Amino acid sequence: MTFPRQRTMRLLLTILAVAVVSVGGGWLLSDRGNDAPSDVGTVTLSPSLTIADPTIGTNVPAAGKLFPSISLKNLSGEDVDFSALRGKPMVVNFWFSTCEPCKREFPALLAAAASTKGNVSFVGVNPQDTAVAAQDFVKEYASESNDFIYVRDPNGELLTQLGVGTFPMTLFVDAGGVIVSQHAGEITSAELATTMQKYFGVS
Repeated sequence: MTFPRQRTMRLLLTILAVAVVSVGGGWLLSDRGNDAPSDVGTVTLSPSLTIADPTIGTNVPAAGKLFPSISLKNLSGEDVDFSALRGKPMVVNFWFSTCEPCKREFPALLAAAASTKGNVSFVGVNPQDTAVAAQDFVKEYASESNDFIYVRDPNGELLTQLGVGTFPMTLFVDAGGVIVSQHAGEITSAELATTMQKYFGVS
């Protein structure tokens, strides 16, 4: 008799699938609150599982794709049109305020932005926080200088189009709007300099 064994196996697979979704996509499925800090740079799923949903702790390969022509609001509520930023390279960083790796990498991002002297656009995209929470983070950990543009993506529109599922995430976009490289997890000053030199000719 194999039927009981088959039913048991199906039940186990169902439980496993639910567990994967709960762990991998917890930050989105948990009401997107700002209460508990996250010290997780990336979430790695079992290599035997292939999941297309961009909200379950994995990232869709982005290199070679055209960065979406999308308009999002900055922390002051003004529109920022990404298509208008084309014409020079761009570094786009995805972050949220209770993400510990995001806090640690911000000094490196700010230093890189300042070093390019306006020749590279730096944009921070926040999909989770309120405008007030994001502004508080910027005041404490980052900078409100002209070297860095901060926008919110509260509906996850850009997040979904790009297939971003881990935080922090940094994308490098050339002057023509094509994504040339992506970096999942905390990024260092050396990694920023190497990637910008390779693809943008600046460091």
